[in-house]
Amino acid sequence: MQNDSLFLFIHYYIFNGKAVPFVKTGKLQRGALLFLPFLLVGFMVFHFSIIFMHVLPFNPMTSKFNGLVRWYTSTVFYQNWHLFAPDPISTNYTIYMQAKLQNANHEQVESEWIDLTTPMITSNWEQYISPVNRLMRFGTDSFMQTVHQDELAEKLEVKKQKFNKQDLTTSKENQKILEDFRSQGIDLMYRMGYSNVPKYFPNQQVDSIRMRVTFAKVKPFSERNNPDYKTVPQYVDYHWKDYIPVIPSI
Repeated sequence: MQNDSLFLFIHYYIFNGKAVPFVKTGKLQRGALLFLPFLLVGFMVFHFSIIFMHVLPFNPMTSKFNGLVRWYTSTVFYQNWHLFAPDPISTNYTIYMQAKLQNANHEQVESEWIDLTTPMITSNWEQYISPVNRLMRFGTDSFMQTVHQDELAEKLEVKKQKFNKQDLTTSKENQKILEDFRSQGIDLMYRMGYSNVPKYFPNQQVDSIRMRVTFAKVKPFSERNNPDYKTVPQYVDYHWKDYIPVIPSI
């Protein structure tokens, strides 16, 4: 009954600017009512500030708060401008894993390539609000990190070259940043593989794994009615790495 009175009190106050005359409120209810507008205004300012920084072009402010912005905008759903013209997504990426196992004769044998991406996409279609949504992006993001320069380091390097015409070479410091960034991407991709080992190789002794990423262009819109049109996929294989047990994937 007390909660109903508080709800009625807040509802009446919001739409009429004054308290309900026939509802008795205590200090707790009045304090909550006075605090509620500040809470709502603070949340709206925070929310739209984050969204504003998310859609702004690269600048020092978005760089400084990039971690917070990515966490807030990518926790449940994620979408960027690459879905739209003039440069929509045109490549499909698939992450594979292969393992070296010990058979009954204690000999090492190589498994088949395991597709890690397609089952996650299927699961995401079935459960839009689930951890699978983030796991599905993890593999592709880590691969893109291995082949693309760090956006921050790249932008800073371009600005340095723009204002310093005499030095057009990449500094050793920035080169080290880019190499560490790519190396971290490889480590993240292998961590994805490690977490899937218990799922695909239960009760088996896994010695090492390696990862493969295939990428293929999607069928152009102009060829949508051509059943004979085929894309030629390409792939990148990574080296074998000793298996390290981690928390299993879902």
